[in-house]
Amino acid sequence: MSSQYCQSISSHTTVTPPRNVQAFKRDNGFTLVELMIALVLGLLISAAALQVFYTSSVNSRRQEASSQIQDNAIFGFSQIQQHLRRTNYGAKSTSDHDEFFMNHLTPQGGVVLTAPSGTDDNWLEGNLSGLVLDSAAILEDLLSNSASDNSSISNLDGIDNSDQLTIQYQSGLDGLFDCEGSRIPKDFYVIERYFVRDAGLACASAIYEYDEDTAGSPTGLDIASYTVPVVPATSKAPAVAASVKDNNLAGAGTIIIPNVDYFRVLLGVSDSTAFATFPERANIAYMPIPASGSLATDQRIVSLQIGILSRSDNPTATQQSNNDLSFNILDKTGAKLSSDAIAGPTYLRSVYESTILLRNARGGL
Repeated sequence: MSSQYCQSISSHTTVTPPRNVQAFKRDNGFTLVELMIALVLGLLISAAALQVFYTSSVNSRRQEASSQIQDNAIFGFSQIQQHLRRTNYGAKSTSDHDEFFMNHLTPQGGVVLTAPSGTDDNWLEGNLSGLVLDSAAILEDLLSNSASDNSSISNLDGIDNSDQLTIQYQSGLDGLFDCEGSRIPKDFYVIERYFVRDAGLACASAIYEYDEDTAGSPTGLDIASYTVPVVPATSKAPAVAASVKDNNLAGAGTIIIPNVDYFRVLLGVSDSTAFATFPERANIAYMPIPASGSLATDQRIVSLQIGILSRSDNPTATQQSNNDLSFNILDKTGAKLSSDAIAGPTYLRSVYESTILLRNARGGL
């Protein structure tokens, strides 16, 4: 009986493994399947995080590029418009038309299309009547010009050069500044030449004081430099002595809008008169800048249209290649980038256009 009792006890007894065997079972780690699942999940999470980071980076760079264009183009474009609105102020009359009839014959006229050639020492011709530069005739390269050769570059296919716009106006107030930041003395004239060079849309200028006797003399009025008049002292500022400053009309100028690929100008021309009173007579047509002196004598310039193709400072990541881009800049439709621009970085690009009505240009005979 004692042996049966022992067998009964033995059959109901649970054998507890040693402590070191239990520890081994707890520390034997994940299975291969568990590791593979964890690895796949980790890769998926990493890929999602990288995609979010890439998308965020692309959007950030695009927003930065858009801000660059706005900072560069919009504010610079606004400055140009402000200066163009001064165009024609101070123009002079001719025997055929008063000072409100603006064309290529108007002395000190706003849109500079002509300059005197100095034949027989007669400098009283054209928009720059009476003026010479470094004792010689002012070159046509410095005048308004459609697709100006070598003076205004272009990054568009089939269009070797941008336009060049040269304007002129008189400062009727103290405190005005030209496009290069120089103060214009009251009643002095300023000539501003807008063109595209490697760094962007630039402006070169010349300030002069018109003197009828000097302008009509055999030597003409030289605009290579000008004399800044004495500024008397005030309660807020000391007096400023007279000084001579050099002009920069034929120079590289100052960048107004960085990173410009193309600059286009159209003239608003009308053969009507007195349409300030009778708007139905306006009959305005827009045309490219004509060759020097080729406007008809009964055509007057009343407005300007300007357009630029501007790009960002830094390239952006985009699925659209440079080769796929096309632009409409005023009358230039479907314009493509040049081969050099296509091969370059993928900048963000935008077109800006504006129409400016010239002051004092709608009245007259």
